[in-house]
Amino acid sequence: MTGTSTDTTTPGPLAGRVILITGAGGAIGAAVARAAAAAGAECILLGRRERTLTPVFDAIRADGGPEPALFPMDVTKAGEDDYQRLVDGIAADCGRLDGVVHTAARFDGLMPLATHPIDGWQRIMHVNLTAAFALTQACLPLLQAAEDASVVFTLDETAAAPKAFWGAYAVSKAALESMLRLFAVEHEQSDALRFNGVDPGARATGLRRKAFPADDPAAAPAEDIAGQYIHLLSRAARGTTGTVQR
Repeated sequence: MTGTSTDTTTPGPLAGRVILITGAGGAIGAAVARAAAAAGAECILLGRRERTLTPVFDAIRADGGPEPALFPMDVTKAGEDDYQRLVDGIAADCGRLDGVVHTAARFDGLMPLATHPIDGWQRIMHVNLTAAFALTQACLPLLQAAEDASVVFTLDETAAAPKAFWGAYAVSKAALESMLRLFAVEHEQSDALRFNGVDPGARATGLRRKAFPADDPAAAPAEDIAGQYIHLLSRAARGTTGTVQR
């Protein structure tokens, strides 16, 4: 994607849409943000630290995409009021919200359940599950007001086929998959709002390096998976809900 520019003569599949991306400073989040901007979307980049979001902002501008907005937020400390302030800011500044992509995730390393620290368990469950629920819930009024809206969760193969020592991370991803299906069922009366997931598989990310610090030859570039997110965010996926793309 480096060096590409937005084609201004042909509207992209996300032209005119506002997309919120969590974990936008991470490998997958950054790749999705750049792809979404290249597809014409105005991106809201949410992450724990501004210093990790700024390079993504710069890359999108260098690519020729619409100028994104930065929203630093530490979800480990965020409460209901913080999420509402974010949503109110989106409504005031953008006037709409057409999609949410959840890529934020926490992983503290491989460890057996027998020795998994309780406080670490709670932090992982909060970041990977509770924060995704709280933010999605807060965004629902804006999403429901959109003509065509999409929420995309990032899942993991450890949820579908649990492996030893993946602990709270695997449990949180399994619960996240269940939650997305619940959202889909509860909103199945409307084909204008959909909930789906993407399992990126083994990708070259910071999280993956924690699990395989020496080497992970199976890990593919994060950029290769961005197209699946763009499809689910676009009108082409209308009517598709409650699915996981693996």
